Amino acid sequence: MTADKPIDVDVNAELQRRLSRIYSDMRDPKHYFKNLPCKIEDFAEGWVRLKFEITPNLCNYRGIASGGVLAAFCDTLMGMASRTLGYKVTTLEINMNYIRRVNSGESLNGVGQVVHHGGKTIVVECECFNEQGAVVVKGRSSFYIIGML
Repeated sequence: MTADKPIDVDVNAELQRRLSRIYSDMRDPKHYFKNLPCKIEDFAEGWVRLKFEITPNLCNYRGIASGGVLAAFCDTLMGMASRTLGYKVTTLEINMNYIRRVNSGESLNGVGQVVHHGGKTIVVECECFNEQGAVVVKGRSSFYIIGML
């Protein structure tokens, strides 16, 4: 998987509507997403790139981003990638690989891409890169399709 945007993908009005709705839902004050300082950088069908700011309140006492926070970011990233296909989904399982530490004040660029789209499930992979372009976290998740957006 690379951080490059897939080629030959038509970003149409329907896809933009889906992503706009997802982003709006993320900012609803009653959802936990409002506490994740992330921003949509780019997207296509089955693919999304987010920027994530590591603030002090997301770190442990040593100033290092909590693994749980990074997992939540990756879950959000991969869920958004699956939602670009037009589905409401819920996470079935998630696997995380923490490769490098992330310090308070740093930002991450995360890329999520659908790698399998079945009848009832979607599998997505993600990679998160630090400001120097090094991979710091990798994730893989399976989602259950519960309906259409």
